[in-house]
Amino acid sequence: MTRNIDTDLTSGELLDRALSNIRHLLGNSVSTLKITLEVMLENFGEFSEEKQVEFLKRAVSQVDMQQHLLESMRTYSRSIGNRVQPMDFEPFWKEWIQEKKKELTRQNIRFRVKEPEFPCHILGNPKVLNLAFNAVINNAVEAVRDQKNPLIEIIAISSDQTQIVIRDNGCGIAQEELKKVFIPFYSKDRDVSGMGLPMVRKLLISMGGSITIDSSTGIGTSVFIRLKKAPRNKLAE
Repeated sequence: MTRNIDTDLTSGELLDRALSNIRHLLGNSVSTLKITLEVMLENFGEFSEEKQVEFLKRAVSQVDMQQHLLESMRTYSRSIGNRVQPMDFEPFWKEWIQEKKKELTRQNIRFRVKEPEFPCHILGNPKVLNLAFNAVINNAVEAVRDQKNPLIEIIAISSDQTQIVIRDNGCGIAQEELKKVFIPFYSKDRDVSGMGLPMVRKLLISMGGSITIDSSTGIGTSVFIRLKKAPRNKLAE
C-alpha cells in the first residue's frame, strides 16, 4: 500500500509523542545500566579481569547512548534560521553527487542521477543540506542492503521550487510505521535515537523547504525534498 506522508499530527501531539519516546529510550538505557552495575557490584570479587572489562564496556555503551540522546535533543532544539542564505546550488550538488557515487559504488549499489537545470539558486545552508541529504541516503542504503539488485535514484527538478527525489528499490515502509517516521525520538531499534528524519524535516522547514515520503512495502521508498528558491533581489546583493 502506498501512502504519501508529511505529518498529520499537531505540534502538541508531536511533543507528546516525542516526550513519550524519550522516556522510553532513556528508561530502557537507565534500567540496563543499573542492572549491569548491580550485577558487577555483587560479583566483582568473583569476576575475572576479562569479565570485569566486559561489564564495564556494557555500562559505558549505555552512558554513550544517553549522551547521544542528550546531544540529539540539543541539536534538535537548536535554531539555524540566521544561517540560511542565498546559495548557488550547482557546486554543492556536483560535489555531493560525486561523493555519493563513490560511496554507493564501493557498496555495489547501482546509482542513477538526473541533474537539475542550472543555474539554480536556493535559500539554504551547505552544511545543513549535506546533513539532510546524507541522512536520507543512509536510510536508502539500509533499505536496499538485502536486495539482489540494489538501486538508488536521485532525481533533481528545478522549476518554481527545486525538488530532489531520492528513490530506492528496498523493503519499503509499512503504513503504520510510515505514520511515525517524523515523530522525534521514535525508533524500532532501542539503540537508535530516532532523530534522522525528524531532524531532516525540521532543518528543511527552517530553510523554507519540506519533505514528504511515498512508500510501498516490498517495492521501495521515494523521499521528496523541496527547497525554496532564492528571491531574485537577494541574488543581486
